[in-house]
Parts: sequence; C-alpha cells; structure tokens
Amino acid sequence: METNPDRPALQLDEHCYSYAELAEVGATIADAIGDVAPTRGPLAGVFAANSLTAYAGVIGILAAGRGYVPVHPEFPPQRIRDVVDRSGVDVLVVGQEALEGLNTVLEQRASPLAVIAPQIDDLGPWARRHPRHRFLSAGALRHHRPPLELPQVAGDDTAYLLFTSGSTGTPKGVPVTHRNARAYVDYICHAYGIEPDDRVSQTFKLAFDLSVHDIFTTWSAGACLYPLAKRHRMAPGRFIREHELTRWFSVPTLAMTMDRFRQLKPNAFPSLRTSLFCGEPLPASIADKWADAAPNSTVDNLYGPTEATIAITAYRWDDTDCPDDCVNGVVPIGRAFPGQKAMVVDDEMQPVEPGEIGELLLAGSQLTPGYWKAPGITRDRYVYLQHTGDRRWYRTGDLVHRDQRGCLHFVGRVDDQVQIQGHRVELTEIDHALREGCGHDMAVSVAWPCEADEVGGVVGFVAGDANADTQKLTDHCRRCLPDYMVPSRIVQLQDLPRNTSGKIDRTELTRMLDDGEV
Repeated sequence: METNPDRPALQLDEHCYSYAELAEVGATIADAIGDVAPTRGPLAGVFAANSLTAYAGVIGILAAGRGYVPVHPEFPPQRIRDVVDRSGVDVLVVGQEALEGLNTVLEQRASPLAVIAPQIDDLGPWARRHPRHRFLSAGALRHHRPPLELPQVAGDDTAYLLFTSGSTGTPKGVPVTHRNARAYVDYICHAYGIEPDDRVSQTFKLAFDLSVHDIFTTWSAGACLYPLAKRHRMAPGRFIREHELTRWFSVPTLAMTMDRFRQLKPNAFPSLRTSLFCGEPLPASIADKWADAAPNSTVDNLYGPTEATIAITAYRWDDTDCPDDCVNGVVPIGRAFPGQKAMVVDDEMQPVEPGEIGELLLAGSQLTPGYWKAPGITRDRYVYLQHTGDRRWYRTGDLVHRDQRGCLHFVGRVDDQVQIQGHRVELTEIDHALREGCGHDMAVSVAWPCEADEVGGVVGFVAGDANADTQKLTDHCRRCLPDYMVPSRIVQLQDLPRNTSGKIDRTELTRMLDDGEV
C-alpha cells in the first residue's frame, strides 16, 4: 500500500478504489477501534459484504492488532447472533448492507458493543434504541485520519476466526494464526507468480475461508481485487470478459452453473492465466471445458479444510494424461504443498498401502491450533501419532486413496460412506452415474431415508426441466450401477440449493425429503 498508493486495489461495481483510499479508511477504522476499545480484545467483527467497509474493515481490524471475524449479513438471524456472541467480539465494523440485521445483533447482546460504521452518516435511531452500546458513524470518524501502520503481532496471534458451515450440529470456530496464513500466502504468491497488473476474481463471501486467498495474495502482490457483482452472479462469464480478469478462483458449483447456461464456450476467457477451483469435488468434464474456455490459463484443483488454512494440496489439469487419472469422473486433489504433510490411515491410525482407501490426515505449518474454546473436540480431531514422533495431525474426515505415483484422490466423506443392504457405498460413484446420464454436472445423491444406523436407499437430485423423463436417467443408472446403488427415485429441481459457501447443499436436500417438500 505504501509502495504504489495510486494503483487500483479494489473494484466494486463501477467504482475503483486505490490502495491509498483503502488504506485511509482502514486506518480510520483501526484508530477508532483503539479509541472505543483501548483494552484490545483479541478479535473484532466485520458485519458487511461486498462493500468498501467490508474490505477496509478487514484491514482496519488487522491494523488495530486484532483478528477479524466475518459475519455475513445474509446469515440467518440466529447464526449472526451465535457468531458474534461465541467469538466474544466487543467491536463490530458495520456496512450499509448490514443495517437491516443490526438490531438482531444488538437486542439480545448482554455486554456492550462498539459499532463502527465508516460509510453510514446517521446511526441515531440505533443509538436511541440501544443506549448501552456505543456508535461511531461516518461523521464521528472524520477526525480519525492517522496513517495506516501495521502493528507487530506474534505468529501465534489469531489473524481471523471462521465458523464452519454447521451442516451437522453447532458450527465450530476455527482460529487461523498469522503464522498459518503467512505460510499459505507466501507459498501461493511464489507458486503462481501473482503480479501488480493482475486482475483477480473474488467470488467468495468473507465468511468462507477461500476469500482469504483472494484478498491477501492479491494485495501482497499489489494487484487489484474484483469481487463478483450481484448482477453477475448468474453470468460470471460476462464479468470475466468485461474486466479482462487474469486470475480466477471459485467453487466448482459456480463453474457447473456456468456450464448449464452455456458460458463455457471455447476461448470464452482468453485473458485468464490462472484458474483455481476448491471447496468440493471438481468434475473432470468441467475442468476440461474450462481449459477450452480459458486456453491461456492453467487449471488447478486445490483441496484443504479450514483447519489446514484454505488449501494444502493441488493438482494441475491437462487434457492428455489427466482424464485417465480421474476416478468416478472427479479430478484428483493431487499432492501436498512443499513443507506440508499428508498421510492416509486406516481405522487404527496406521498408514495404508497405495491404492487402499483411508482417512486423510494433514500436518505442517498451515495446521491451525484447534477449535475456538472447544478443547474436547480439538483433542478428537487434532492428534499425535506414536509412529510419527511429535508431529501433530488433523483428521479431515475425508476418505482418499493415494495412487502409485503419490497422487491423492478424493473418494468421499467418512460421514457420507453408507451401508445399503450390507454393501459399503460411496455416494460419489452414484453422483458420477447421475451426471453422465443427465449430461451435466448439477446432479447429486443423498442417502435417504436414514434411521439410526440404517440407510434405506438413495435419492438422486438433478437440476433442470421438472418435466424431463427421469425414467431414462434411472435406466442409465441401472446400466452402470449395482441394484442396491440405483436411486429409488430421482427428483428434478429448477436448481439445486446452495449453502453459504456456494456449494451444493446436500443437508438441505435431505431436509426437503424429511419434510415431504419433494
């Protein structure tokens, strides 16, 4: 920010903010935090999305020596309250887009909060309604104009705290340290050579850890960040072309949606030089189509849980050898980054032979310290193994196998491995059959009905015309799957539900079945 203050840093809709402008708002927020909360708690919240306040809020909180906690305005009210209360933040940086939900936070908050709103002129109605809280609007912040100074922080200090999606049970908080984040950002900047002239996509909400990749690799290189505008959410291809983006990163579901709407045409995105996908299995057909649409770009499949800081393995696609590497039509997750470790183990936590399926364990400098104020579950998931010395490992709950060349292949979740009629079933194999049969990748399977440890069968879900012939799709599944794996029924929806991270939401599909909505 000091080297090239006039360079573009953030493109929001039609407005481009320079590094100097971003730093000024960030410094204002940092100074205000020091003023309203001088005792300095470890964390502060960002209640904003796709706005100057959201991105400057991240900078300001870090510049104040705290870690940031993203709270998305579109979260359900109870989720918003849970994140704010469980994180223990005493400062909340609020954007205009979050005002509707601010009362949700303040009404049931027992301890006082300092609300900082650098782009809102009048917070009088909220101040009168919630007198125990303190409010600083744009007018009150005008005297806070110090230069931006980054503080000295310890490597073990929390850089940000994220809460998992909470698809089962209460969401878990994952504090990521400065040391964890620096290990990741340093490697990515070196591996992908991001440059000041790059124009980088930002398709993720701040509450999804993949957003950290976009923000900090971009700004570390002095490049410009391009958050996906609302009007382009159904047509990201146009967004790429309009801004001539050079770097792309998204969940595969977004690319699958683009394919459904015929946006992945050959040479559609000639400006792209790097294309990354992460967050869920990447269909080989999508990788192949994307490579044709972005002929000047590499296409990499990244993998990593939040607990291992954003991503920790990678696989590079090419259309010659890679199709033969794929299993069930899914691109491999590749090999661990240099300096990071991956091990495949059996139920006894012993390494398995190449080709055998086991749980993936991860270790290295990107491994986070544990779960936020949850020592019990931390002990369960972060383990020391006698045969590896004093190395600490994270149990991912993901089933993989390593081939003879050392490449890792995602098989499914431990939780998604089900027994049907005495047979062990991987849902990814059924997904593959559904996708082949319907001719696109917006198709998944769920185990249903489930009672205790008993699974009655499988139901398939496919996006598309509700009047389409599902019998042909069932017949296709019968031709390539054993009888016990063939979906008992196939449901067609106009679109498949997504979770807050933009991924296909199997939990919501199961709920729809349980509630008789489909």
